[in-house]
Order: sequence, then C-alpha cells, then structure tokens
Amino acid sequence: MKRLWILPALLGVAMALNATAEPPPQAAAAKILNKWLGTWKSHTVLKPAAWSPKSEELSGASKSVWILDGHFQQASSRSGEHETREIHRYDAGSRKYHKWTFNSDGSHSFWIGDWDEDSSTMTWKYVDFGAGIEGKIVDRFTSDGKYESTVMMKDRAGTVLLDIRAEHVRTGKQVE
Repeated sequence: MKRLWILPALLGVAMALNATAEPPPQAAAAKILNKWLGTWKSHTVLKPAAWSPKSEELSGASKSVWILDGHFQQASSRSGEHETREIHRYDAGSRKYHKWTFNSDGSHSFWIGDWDEDSSTMTWKYVDFGAGIEGKIVDRFTSDGKYESTVMMKDRAGTVLLDIRAEHVRTGKQVE
C-alpha cells in the first residue's frame, strides 16, 4: 500500500513531459492547410440569390492560426457586423479535409474537402444532413499570398440559394 503514491507521481511526470513536448509533426497532407495561415484582406461579391436577394459587395479581414498542438486550424473572419469562425483539419483516416463553420447569425455547416495539387485548388463539398441542399466552395490559389473563392449553394429544385465570389490577399505573415 505504501507504494501506491508511485503511480500518481509517475503520471504527473509523464503529463509534465508531454505538456512541454513539441507538437506532433504534421502529415504532408495536413501541411496543405498552411496555405491559409496568416492574416488576409478580402473583397467579396454576393450575387443575387434566394438567400441574398440583392447584389452586395463587402470587405473583410480574417486570420488563420494552428490551435490545439497543431491538430486543428482556426480561422476567424469579420465583414461588417458578421463574424465567422472556422475549424479545419486533415483526417488521415478518410484522406479528406474537414471544415466546420460557425456564424454570428447562429448558422453553421460542415464541409469535406479534396486538394488538387495541379491546380492549387481545394474543393469543399457541403455535407447535407437532410435539408436537401447542395453546396460547394472552391478555393483556388492564384499565387503565393492570393486566392479566389467561389461559393454556390442550391436546393433540390436547383434554385440558387447563395452565389459568392471573393478575392483574398495575405496582409500578414504566414507562420507554419
């Protein structure tokens, strides 16, 4: 019984060593997400669609950083009064990228992405949980520090719900 103190002591040492260890190295596929790191300035055009009946142009800013020991990437953006948070990760099991979005209006979504190295393009497909909506986001890097995004969402009947075009320019350091 007197030796039971050894187990908590060993656990404490192991936890302390783990807390000071370097984050685990990223898989090569996860490093693709480094392209989004840094601060960005965006110009966005919402085309007339069911969820945005009037054409609108917006400017915004965003910042993307690695969190939770490099296992997830968090992007925070603001355009006017609208704020969005995104969490990205690479899932080695499915060999796909995951994106969760959370908006200040209470909406949220989940997307699964595929990277095409030849065109420097990430294509995200909306995961529909029964609402009958199809969606796609395409992020295409045109040069180091610049990318274009398109967002298209449609209902079952093919009605365009959302049609967005955006250009993003890195304004702050890309840290890996």
